[in-house]
Amino acid sequence: MERIKGESMNYAVLIVAAGRGSRMNLGYNKVFYEIEKGVTVLQKTLTPFLSDERCKQIIVVLNKDDMGKPFKKEFGHLIRVFGGATRQESVYNGLMAIKEDYVLIHDGARPNINHEQIDILLETLEQEEACILAIKAKDTLKRVENGYVIETINRSDIYQAQTPQAFKTQLIIDCHKKASKLNTQATDDSQLVELLSDVKVKVVYGSEDNLKLTTPKDLELVIK
Repeated sequence: MERIKGESMNYAVLIVAAGRGSRMNLGYNKVFYEIEKGVTVLQKTLTPFLSDERCKQIIVVLNKDDMGKPFKKEFGHLIRVFGGATRQESVYNGLMAIKEDYVLIHDGARPNINHEQIDILLETLEQEEACILAIKAKDTLKRVENGYVIETINRSDIYQAQTPQAFKTQLIIDCHKKASKLNTQATDDSQLVELLSDVKVKVVYGSEDNLKLTTPKDLELVIK
């Protein structure tokens, strides 16, 4: 039988869920919002990883107020880690618990991740040290200063990054350690690889359905 690429690659997933989600106006962490009866955003996010035999570790980074919140019984084997003051610090804290050679770093508030996207990331990791999901920008992009357009950006080369972002574990740990030492701040983990290593980050085409819940309007797109 022909081997499916990525089928034997064991990995860990680090779920970043330590935010407050203030723009959702819920009064609590948005990952604990019930998108259907008894199923929270976080539980839906975890589901494809829980059913993947290659996923040997699930690390969930939470803020202090959420550490004691219950999960369903089948989620009991995951490891909870305290978050930091920033997302970058939270990811670093989670990375310290990783034991696998490969790690997928994923936003807890992206509940539409699926097995197909995980498969293609793992397949790509067989040849690359770092890769991300991304989709092409659809709208015309303008660079603005002091309220005025100063440049129209050619969108043909512009992509919107998503998660999971996949790495060789030691690479992303080394980059986070360098960032801490140099006080380098990045908007996502792949940017640390761009800034602090010689490794090129491979782009894997993602899905428009893989949105991050940020505002109340986004909930309408994920409740199907």
